[in-house]
Amino acid sequence: MKRVLIKMAVIVAVVGGFAWLFVHSVMDVRSEPYEIARGRLAGWTLAVDPSPDASGVLLGLQPGKETAAMLFGQVFSRSGESLSGPVPAAIPLVLQSEFSPGQAGTLEPSALLTSARAAGLESSPLEPRCMAHRRISEPGITRQVYFIRFDWPAFSAFRQQAAGQMKSAGGSGLDPAALSPVLIVAGSDAAFGRWLPLKAENADDCLAPIAIK
Repeated sequence: MKRVLIKMAVIVAVVGGFAWLFVHSVMDVRSEPYEIARGRLAGWTLAVDPSPDASGVLLGLQPGKETAAMLFGQVFSRSGESLSGPVPAAIPLVLQSEFSPGQAGTLEPSALLTSARAAGLESSPLEPRCMAHRRISEPGITRQVYFIRFDWPAFSAFRQQAAGQMKSAGGSGLDPAALSPVLIVAGSDAAFGRWLPLKAENADDCLAPIAIK
């Protein structure tokens, strides 16, 4: 009996050791830097989303399709989970929920687009800080999202400008600080609008650094 107990203890220890190594190897892979070429951080375009009720984004800065696909591929290959990617991917500048008649007054989305272009947002340098991750457990389901956090001073300046435009058009404006410059890359479901507005001030969100090649 004693020998049996010893064997069982050894088996449990071995299995536990393999489990520990597996978990840590997965964590190491997920925390390795995500890569993006410097050239892929240029040439992003401003656009008004034709279906903002679905995406949650009224006006956004969109990367090229290949850039979005490349970032999604890195997240998917490391997580090994079933994920969806937003189409189109975009850094939200103004949300649909921030553009009700009471907030925007008589201002049209096209006016915001014109202002964003005049402010040079399509040529303003983008500096990715990290790949971030959030997980929310709800009854019967766990939702998660992967997104890139940016250091982008032009973002805050434009949000301040947009709030002023709305007030000038007879609305109440928006809260410039209610949104951070982020790019949602992947999520556990396609309801990306449910994550917005997304504030990204907590360093604990960062999953891995971004390596610019």
